[in-house]
Formats: sequence, C-alpha cells, structure tokens
Amino acid sequence: MRACTYLAVLLLSTQSSRAFSPPHGTLSARRGRALAGAHGRASRLRMFDAWAAYNAALVSEPLLTKSITAGLIIGAGDAAAQQIERSRTGEKFDVVRYLRWAVFGLVLQGPWNHAFYSLLDSALPPTADPFTLVTLEKVGIDQFVQAPIFTVIILCFFAVVEGKGLRFAYEQVRTELGGILIKNWSVFLPATVINLAFCPPEFRVLFLNCVFFGWVVYLSLFLNEATSKDVQ
Repeated sequence: MRACTYLAVLLLSTQSSRAFSPPHGTLSARRGRALAGAHGRASRLRMFDAWAAYNAALVSEPLLTKSITAGLIIGAGDAAAQQIERSRTGEKFDVVRYLRWAVFGLVLQGPWNHAFYSLLDSALPPTADPFTLVTLEKVGIDQFVQAPIFTVIILCFFAVVEGKGLRFAYEQVRTELGGILIKNWSVFLPATVINLAFCPPEFRVLFLNCVFFGWVVYLSLFLNEATSKDVQ
C-alpha cells in the first residue's frame, strides 16, 4: 500500500518541464543551460522513481495498482476522444463522461484483465519459447472467447450508467457487435500476440491498457455518436 501511495504522490507531483530561456550574456547563458540540464536530470530521476514505485506496487498490491493504472489510462483515452470532438464541434469538455470511462477502467478493465490473465497463465503456463502452440492457444482464447464477452460487458456497462437501459445494449449487441469485433481483432490480435509472447506476466495488463488507450478513443467516439443520434 505504501508503494501505491508513493507512486500516486510522484505522479501528482511530476509537472511538465518548463522551458529555460538563457539570459543575455555568456555567463548567464551557461547558467541557464546548467539549470536546464539539472531540471532535465531531476525530471528523469522522478520518472525512474515513479517506475520503481510502480514495480514495487505491482508486487505488494497487484490488483489495486493495475486497477488505478487502468482508470488513469482509460480516462485519458476518453479525454483524447473529447478533444477530437471539441475540435469539430466546439462543445465543452464533459467531465461526467470522462469519469464514466475512468470508473470503467478502475472497476472493470483493471480487475477483469488481472483476473483473466492470472487464470489464463494458471491454466496454460508461459513457455520459454514465445512461438509455441500454447501461445497460439492463449491468443485464441483471449481474442475469440474473452474479447466478445468483454465487449458485450462494455456495451452493457455504458448503456446502464448512461441511463439507456439493457434494451438499448441488446440492440447494440445485435446490430453492432460484429463490426466492433472486426475492428477489435484488427488491433488486438497482433497486440495480443506481442503481449502473450514477449511481455512478462506482471506487465501484461499495463501493455494492454496502453493499447486500449487507442481503442477507448474509438469506442468513446462510437458510443457518443450513437448517443447523439438517439437524442436526435
């Protein structure tokens, strides 16, 4: 728990680098460059500290760490989607929508994938050689069993939290699931091969969340477009 707290503090305290404009004069310019170098080294040290804290938290609190990380990354995916929409429509940032995606990552995405990969590795332990029938079998289970189930869960979750009801989710599953899965496989089939073949088990959920960031941008735009059409 301490490691999780330390990681959170580091992430909150890390600020974007400020640009140093060297003042006039040779001595002042040297001082400016020295300050900029020191600031850059301090930023790198904070990044290394955050990574070390993340690894420690994975050992001490794996489920909590993966859940918080998923919430942050997936929330960021929706924020990116809203920026795309704002560039087209000029609408204000929807904080409630952002929170829905962040909560989804926290309570569903992180715990679901933590449990799924734990069960998958227990049933089919990782092999030293990444290219084996075991890896192929795990990819098949992930993409053709787990992915359709979890996609349905996503559609149901957002239909419920947005107040549309399970009937709306049923219609989405009936009419849209096939197209969503085809797009899903175009992204996640190669990503899952890389994940299961090369990523250490403890980093699989993190890798998946990073890929899922882009997928959330698509899903968020898709679901919000469906909402806009429904309102109209």
